[in-house]
Amino acid sequence: MTSVARIDPEAYRAPRRPATVRVALAGCGAVGSALLRELVARRETLARRHDVEVVVTRILVRDADRDRAAPLDRALLTTDVDEFLATDADVVVEAIGGLDPAGRIARVALARGRDVVTANKELLASHGTELTGLAARHRASLRYDAAVGGGVPILRLLDDALGAGTPSVVRGILNGTSNYVLSRLERGDTLDAALSAARTAGFAEADATRDLDGRDAAAKLALVAWATFGIAPERVVVRRQSLLPDPARYLRLAGRLERTVRQVAECALVDGAVVASVEPVLVERGSALAGTSREQNRVEVHTGWSAPLCASGPGAGGVPTATALLSDILSTAGQVRRTASACDAAVDHRSASWALEIRGVPALLHRLVPASGCVHTDATASCAWTIVEGAAPAEIDRLLVLFESLGADPIAARFEAIGTTDAECS
Repeated sequence: MTSVARIDPEAYRAPRRPATVRVALAGCGAVGSALLRELVARRETLARRHDVEVVVTRILVRDADRDRAAPLDRALLTTDVDEFLATDADVVVEAIGGLDPAGRIARVALARGRDVVTANKELLASHGTELTGLAARHRASLRYDAAVGGGVPILRLLDDALGAGTPSVVRGILNGTSNYVLSRLERGDTLDAALSAARTAGFAEADATRDLDGRDAAAKLALVAWATFGIAPERVVVRRQSLLPDPARYLRLAGRLERTVRQVAECALVDGAVVASVEPVLVERGSALAGTSREQNRVEVHTGWSAPLCASGPGAGGVPTATALLSDILSTAGQVRRTASACDAAVDHRSASWALEIRGVPALLHRLVPASGCVHTDATASCAWTIVEGAAPAEIDRLLVLFESLGADPIAARFEAIGTTDAECS
C-alpha cells in the first residue's frame, strides 16, 4: 500500500533575515495614510512571502500637527522638502499629487539613484519622458502602476498584452469618481448629494471638477497610450468632453434612447497615429461598460487576434491606490517595464454616431427642429433629440456652436450601436 506524505514547503526553507527596504513617504493624505496602514497590516506577510521588511524613514507632510488616520511615529514627520530629500531611503514614494513639489521630489530622488514609486498621473502625463530618462541615466527605477486604475492592474495588463503585439484599441472607464457620481445619479440623487456621498466614501476630493470634466481620465489615458503605443505622454492629443455642468442631462438623454451613459476613455491606432478621447458615451444597456458601476474601473484591450483582454475593479479610494503603491514598492528591484514601439499623435477625427439634444423655448425649437433633423420632442416641446450618423467630432462641435449662437442649449454624446461594447473578454 502506497502512503502519501504531506510536505510542508516551509520545512525546506532556509531561515533568513528579510531584506530591509527603506521608504521615504511624501504625502500622508488619504493614499499615504492607507499605505502606512497596509504596511502595518501586511508586515508579517511581506516578511514571510516576499522576504522584505519595509521601514519608513521619513514622512513629508504639509501640517505636522494634523491628526492622521494611520499608525505612525510623529518623529518621522517633516514639513521641509530639503530635509525630506536628505533622508536615507532606498525608495521614495510620492503620494502628494500635482506638479510641485512632487516634480522636484521625483527629479532629485532619481538623480540621486533612488527608486521612485508614484501614483501621480498629472506629473507623469506632463513629464513622464523626462523622468524615465532621468531614471535610466542614474540606474534608478520609476514605477507608476498605481497611477492608472487604483486597484486594477491596467498598466501591467498592457505589459502582458504587448507580448502578443501592439493592441489596436484600449478603452474603458478610468475615473472612479465620475463613475460613482453617475451611478448615484442613476439612483435618483442630485449632483450635490452624489458628490457628498463620494467624498464621504473617500472617492472624491473637495473639488471633483477634474474628475467630472475628464482631465483626470485624460492624464491616465496619456499613460495608457504611452504604455500601449510608445508615444510620449506629453504628445498625446486627447479630445475631451466634460460631463459638467449638468451630468444628469446626459442620463436623461441616455434614458430616452434606452442607453446608459459612462465617461469612456479610449486610445486607438489609426493610420499609424494615436488618437485619444475622453467623453460621455451612451453605451448599450447590459454591456460590460454599463455594468461597471460605483467606483469601479474597467479596461478592455483589443488585440485584434483574440477576445479583448479585460480587467475591472475598484478605481477610487485610498486603499486600492495604496495597495498598488505597495505592489510597486515590491517590484522596484530589477524590474524593467516593456515598452511599445513609438507612434505619432493625431487629432481624433473618426466618424461616429452621436446623440444630439437641443434645449430651448418652444418657439426657438419650432424653428430649429426641422433644420437639425430632431425627430423627438418632450411633452412641453422645450427639448428635442435625435441621432446623427457618420459625423466627425469637428462637425458635431460646429453644430453645437451654431445652435448656441442661435440661443439654444445643445449637448452631444457619442452613441454606440448595439453590440459595440458587448465584448466577451479573455
